[in-house]
Amino acid sequence: MNRRHLLAAALSAAGVLTPMGQAMAQAKYPAQVIRLIAPYAPGGTVDILSRTLAEQLSRDLGQSVIVENRGGAGGTVGADVASKAQPDGYTILFGAVHHAIAQSVYPKLGYDIRELTPVGFLGRVNHAVIVNNALPAKSVAELIPLLKKNPDKYSYATPGAGTMQHLMTEYFMNVTSTKMGHIPYRGSAPAIVDVMSGNVHMMFETMPSALQHIKAGNVRVLAVTSRQRSPHLPDVPTVMESGAPNYDATSWYGIFAPAKTPAHVVDRLNLAINNAFKDKAFSDKWVSLGADTGGGTPDELKKLTLDEVSRWAEVAKKAGITVQ
Repeated sequence: MNRRHLLAAALSAAGVLTPMGQAMAQAKYPAQVIRLIAPYAPGGTVDILSRTLAEQLSRDLGQSVIVENRGGAGGTVGADVASKAQPDGYTILFGAVHHAIAQSVYPKLGYDIRELTPVGFLGRVNHAVIVNNALPAKSVAELIPLLKKNPDKYSYATPGAGTMQHLMTEYFMNVTSTKMGHIPYRGSAPAIVDVMSGNVHMMFETMPSALQHIKAGNVRVLAVTSRQRSPHLPDVPTVMESGAPNYDATSWYGIFAPAKTPAHVVDRLNLAINNAFKDKAFSDKWVSLGADTGGGTPDELKKLTLDEVSRWAEVAKKAGITVQ
């Protein structure tokens, strides 16, 4: 290290870093491997998208971005790990709507998603209503009377209590006056396996992880959960047009960093995210996995997070969902 770098380091430690020294210090980020926490089990939507994003960010940032799966408790275990990491930009969270939901369904969370540092929006993801191939219903219009006639017979899977899949299914049952038993799993991958085997009857699953099984014929798709039909499944109707008035629910994803992460680190990560979605090859691959493209400012992600915490708190309260 030369004298100029030593001086910058000394002044930084003393809290009197000059503008030149600040620029030199900030230019160092990133100087080591970045850990991207994927708060769900391998094989699910967050895992698939995390690894796709990590590869692109690594190229842009010039440092390896390593995905670390920390599943459990509806994504809150991984989020808790990320929230308690050093705010230096070397541990970031692949956050989701699940974390906005968690604020109202987990009374003893060790963090608050609203206090984490928003970095960049990664887009929305549609969900598909998938069922075991042996289920008699071939559409949501047929599913509703089947569930009403047999309120204690059928079950649905989720990647965990308090997840988006849990709330959107409860939302569906509330809208349609139906009832099913809830079977929570540790992630989407094992849940889908049990839908395919018939151990559980159905699931409201995100498009990236459901699409491959739909195309392979492992499960049957009845509808998609967004207000408009999905370009990935243009012939599949929405839940709304199939007999559930005003039903509209989609997931979203974003990158968050621990609270008090420096602005220059956030700016660099945000730039890398926006650059990724400007890259046609990456954007096309992202969309092919079932997600909409993302991008935008940290402030936009912050507003979305606040709005979604409020929206899903109302749904959770109505359904009486609490996870201890």
